[in-house]
Amino acid sequence: MTSEVLPEPETVGRSWSRRRIVLTALGIAGMLVLNYAAFWLLTRPAVTEWLHGLVNVIYPGAFILAFVANVTVLIPIPYNGIMLAILGKAGLPWLAALLAAAGSVLGELSGYYAGRAGRQVLGDSKAVTWTTEQMSTPVRSFLFLMIFAAPPNPIFDMAGLAAGTLKIPLRIFLPAVFIGRSARFLLFAYATIPGGL
Repeated sequence: MTSEVLPEPETVGRSWSRRRIVLTALGIAGMLVLNYAAFWLLTRPAVTEWLHGLVNVIYPGAFILAFVANVTVLIPIPYNGIMLAILGKAGLPWLAALLAAAGSVLGELSGYYAGRAGRQVLGDSKAVTWTTEQMSTPVRSFLFLMIFAAPPNPIFDMAGLAAGTLKIPLRIFLPAVFIGRSARFLLFAYATIPGGL
């Protein structure tokens, strides 16, 4: 990673064609529909039972649960309790933790691509300005994303949107988020081992 300055995000101006505006609006509308559908589905008893049933399929369950929980943008889905149960049943909890991290990273791509599609999604606030400053170079972007991906917090959705908006390359986004999420889930796995935490 070098200390090169990342390009500034494009601003909405005359260069935006009607087609691009329509595609951006459709992309944002699609993400909102996806988020609403996920939230609605997750309140259905059958879906909740299915998610709890993932505890019995351990390794694919860890991946699928993390993916589904992270594919929504700005709607936090509490899944850490189920993930702890999955990791507690795993014969190789470290493998289940790494699969959960991989599923989580792939799920977070929805926020990243929402940011790429709708450059103005984040608006203009002090938090957005601060986040933009933290991701001003590749090294800072990597560290910021890695640190914010580790703890279980819904704030990371804003960081994923910002990364997409700022055109942070996937070669920085994916490994940073994977390392952060791996740290979280490996700590969870350690906590499930008898005598762990």
